[in-house]
Amino acid sequence: MISEPISLWGKGSVTLPKKWRDQFATTHYMAIEVPEGLLLRPIMDIVYEEYEDGGARLRFPMGIAPAELLRHFQEADKKIAASERKKRAKKRSK
Repeated sequence: MISEPISLWGKGSVTLPKKWRDQFATTHYMAIEVPEGLLLRPIMDIVYEEYEDGGARLRFPMGIAPAELLRHFQEADKKIAASERKKRAKKRSK
């Protein structure tokens, strides 16, 4: 495990060393309080699930920023609407 000092700036901002920023394809991290101090984890796991009954859900096991959550809900709404259009077209063609 690699450790690196991180400085706290002005109003509480921290800067991650470039080698860590480049290692993960995200700009969102979750800070978790653990007995040893703070654990910083990248938020990368986003799961979209669609069900046979037309329902769908998004799972963010490690949390997500509100704007990012909204964007994913909008994308899910588009996928659901497209799926519903296909089902209606299929019924009409029968």
